[in-house]
Amino acid sequence: MTAARSFISTALWFIAAGIIFSMPGLAYLAIIPMTVLAVGLLVDPPEGISVERKLVKTNLRVGEELRVSVHLKVRRGLGFVVIRDALPEEFALVDGSNVRAFFKGPRELVVEYEYVIKPAKRGRYRIGRSEVLGYHVFGLKPSRWGVFGEETYLSVLPRVSLPKRTRTPVTKSQIPIPVTSVSIRGVASTDFREIREYRAGDPVRFINWKASARKGEVLVNEFEKEGKKTVLFIIDATGSKVGSSVENPLEYSIQLVSSLAYYFTKRNYNVGLYVVGHGKLILPATGSKQLYIMVKTLLELEEVEVEKEDFVRAVEGLKHVIIRYTPLVIYVSNLLPERLAEIREGIRRLRPIYRDKRLPMLVFDVSTYSLLERDVSSLILLEKRALRHDLLRAGVYSILWDPTREDVTSVVTKTVRLIR
Repeated sequence: MTAARSFISTALWFIAAGIIFSMPGLAYLAIIPMTVLAVGLLVDPPEGISVERKLVKTNLRVGEELRVSVHLKVRRGLGFVVIRDALPEEFALVDGSNVRAFFKGPRELVVEYEYVIKPAKRGRYRIGRSEVLGYHVFGLKPSRWGVFGEETYLSVLPRVSLPKRTRTPVTKSQIPIPVTSVSIRGVASTDFREIREYRAGDPVRFINWKASARKGEVLVNEFEKEGKKTVLFIIDATGSKVGSSVENPLEYSIQLVSSLAYYFTKRNYNVGLYVVGHGKLILPATGSKQLYIMVKTLLELEEVEVEKEDFVRAVEGLKHVIIRYTPLVIYVSNLLPERLAEIREGIRRLRPIYRDKRLPMLVFDVSTYSLLERDVSSLILLEKRALRHDLLRAGVYSILWDPTREDVTSVVTKTVRLIR
C-alpha cells in the first residue's frame, strides 16, 4: 500500500504545515489527498475482461503477411489496461503492435486494434492466450493479471516458387528422365523429347537421318512415353550447423524441394521423397494429395543432431524403389569435402540400375557460407567448385546454389531447363 501511505503522508504534511505556519487554509488542503484516497479505495482495478482474436487464415507460407485483429472488452474497474500477445520468435512484427495500453474510465471499455506479422521459418506455431494486466487508477490496490481468449495455432508452409516462363530450345537434355521412368509403359506420344544414340530395338521410323548424317552415327528421335515420369527427391537433414535457425542449408533445401515438387506434380509426374537422417520415405505418386503429404513431412522436418545415416546407406535402402520406378534422382544437401568419397560410392551403387550412359541424377549443393566472414566464405567457395568438378567427372551434374545471392525462382527455372 505504498500509494495509500503517500496520500496519508501528503495529508499529514498539509495539516502540519498549516499548524506550524498558522495557516488554516493550508491544513484544509489535506482534504484533497484524503478524498482521493477514499474514492480510490472504493473502486477496483480493471476487471470483467474478455478478449477475442481473429485471423484471416491459419495456414500461410514463409514470408506471407498475416493480419491479426484483437477485440478487447473491459466491463468494470478504473485504471490502465495493458494487453500483450506473445509471438513466436520466428515471426516478425510488420505493422502495428502486439502490446497495447488503454485507459479504462467509468464507462465500459471496448476497443479493437490490428497488427501484422510475417513468419520467417516453416513449422507449426502456437500463439498463446492474450495476457492482460490491469493497473488501479491510483495504484491503491494490487494489479490484476490474467490470460484471456483462445489459443491460436498456425501452420507455416514452405515457400513455393514457380519457374519463369521461358522458351526452351529443342536440344538434347543435359539431365534426361529415364525412358523407363513411367508408371504405365505406353506407346510413344507425339511430344518430342530429345535426339539420342540408336539402341537395339529402336523402330527404324524414329531414325533422324539428317542428324545421323551430320554426326556420323545413327541417331534417333526420342518421344515422350504415355505415362507418368518419376522424380525422387533425397533431402539431407543431417545438418551442418551453418547459419541461423532461419537461414541455413536445411531451410533453403526444404524451400527448393517444395517448389520443384509443386512444379512436377502439377505436370502429372510421380514424385517421391526420402529424408536422409530420419529414414522417412514417401513412395512416388502424383496428385494434390501426394503434394500435401510431402509438404506436411517437410513442414515438420527437424535437423538431425547425430548422423545415423549417410548417402550410401540411403541409396542401399532405396534400391527397391529406384529399381521399381527408375526415377530421376534429385539430391539436395550441403556438400562438404570430407563427404565426397561417400557421395561417389552412392553414385557408383546407383549406376548399375540405369541403362543410360548418363546417370539421371542432379545434385544441389546448398551453400550459405557467404553469411560468414569474407575470407572464410571465399575459401569454402573454392572447395565447393572443386567438388562440382569431381561430381561432373563422375558423370553427375550438380548446381552450386547460394540462396543469399540467387533466389529460388531462378534456381527452379534453371532446373526446369535442364530436365526433360
